Amino acid sequence: MTTLSLAEARANLSKLVEAAVTTQEIFEITRNGHRDAVLLSADEYDSLVETIDILGDEETMTKLREALAQQQAGLSVAVDKETLLAGIAARVPE
Repeated sequence: MTTLSLAEARANLSKLVEAAVTTQEIFEITRNGHRDAVLLSADEYDSLVETIDILGDEETMTKLREALAQQQAGLSVAVDKETLLAGIAARVPE
């Protein structure tokens, strides 16, 4: 994570946005020496919001914990991509 002043961010905003989008770099922006803002790509932001949503959904977290416990107990089965996609397609109504 790179920290820069508001003046530096303003002067280089286009380059910073490009770096955030292409490299997923996150920039902390300070004002008067205090960290006041963060610049990150929209994809990174969306990912963080989705993670927060998942972590806040108790039903989903319960299912994830159960799946992890099953995997650790050796009860999971590896499935190749084609088989998985075929199974999903079979369940989706047309």
